[in-house]
Amino acid sequence: MSDPRCPKCDCEGIEHFASKPSTETAKNGTPWFYVVYCDQCGHVHDIISKHSFSANQSAFVMPNLRR
Repeated sequence: MSDPRCPKCDCEGIEHFASKPSTETAKNGTPWFYVVYCDQCGHVHDIISKHSFSANQSAFVMPNLRR
């Protein structure tokens, strides 16, 4: 398996992948997303969402656990 390589500056290795949380946050202070970038040239590789919500998401109901 080869090491990841930045397509912009051609540096090689996972150690050059860095991430930074967004300045936008939820009410509880957690970031909305993380930006994954090259620490050598700043090229953005990906944006990863912290939380995903769907309008048609079903609600989770805890079972009644009586003993």
